Amino acid sequence: MTDQDLMNLVPRQTVSDWARYAVERFQEQLNKKKIGVTGALFRSFTRMLEMNGGDVGAVMIKFAMYGRFIDMGVGNGVKAYERKTNRANTVGARAYGANVSYVSRAPKKWYSKTKTAESLRLQEILMRDLGQKIPAWIGEQWSASGS
Repeated sequence: MTDQDLMNLVPRQTVSDWARYAVERFQEQLNKKKIGVTGALFRSFTRMLEMNGGDVGAVMIKFAMYGRFIDMGVGNGVKAYERKTNRANTVGARAYGANVSYVSRAPKKWYSKTKTAESLRLQEILMRDLGQKIPAWIGEQWSASGS
């Protein structure tokens, strides 16, 4: 079975519905973690199906880049390589009264866990759908080649 044959078995609507559902889950996480005062990140989500010859080739969910920075706890004065030292600075300031710079920016994990869960969910949906269609496809191929 070629990749093209498999893609013909996957309904475009199924993947589109999953993408809409995944965006809702991401937005729920933003609300749950109280991320975004203005709502710009919440509204920035878009979904796209990349088509390849009339079939779904890829699913893309896009959102504002700073959403990843919030997930990692960087930005707003904290660089990626400073995440550990920023924590050390606050400990030093508290314990010894040292005058060190500290930015009160901590990671708010909303992206990675949700992305993994939704990717696995899409995999389950596609396996279920393909699992039901593959025997029929094999039967068609068998009867076409055996005749």
